[in-house]
Amino acid sequence: MRSRREPVVAAVLVAAALALSACGDSSVDELTVSGAWARPTPAGASNGVVYLMITSPADDVIVDVHVAPDVAADATVHESTGEGGADAHAGHLGGGDTPMAGMVEQGRVDLPAGETVTFEPGGLHVMLTDLSRSLVAGEGFSLTLDLEGAGAVTTDVVVAVNAP
Repeated sequence: MRSRREPVVAAVLVAAALALSACGDSSVDELTVSGAWARPTPAGASNGVVYLMITSPADDVIVDVHVAPDVAADATVHESTGEGGADAHAGHLGGGDTPMAGMVEQGRVDLPAGETVTFEPGGLHVMLTDLSRSLVAGEGFSLTLDLEGAGAVTTDVVVAVNAP
């Protein structure tokens, strides 16, 4: 003989299982690029740097980056190595084996599904080379990321002393 409580207990267990499975769901519905910013540059500077966060709903890869020619001649993804952050250049001290801070160009950047990839000082960043003009705080420009799966994604970059 079944108890009247059995259907209620079963319903509560099903509801709890559904709620718990939803808690573990880290899926992302759409590709997002956020917090894009560039540091101001002094007059005559030839390079600049852009930081941002990107999250993709599916595994994807950044294969290229672009800015308009009125901003810079070229844009590439780099990763800082050693100490000194993204403003340092590659090299070695006095021919010895002690590496200085540097940057390594990244041909591709993996975007694992549902994970946020952060471009930040001391890590991944977009390097702007051959600047056409100084990057002035309060101004902005567009940056386009070419993704293998999602195609071209354009975001607005704000020029600021610190991350927005």
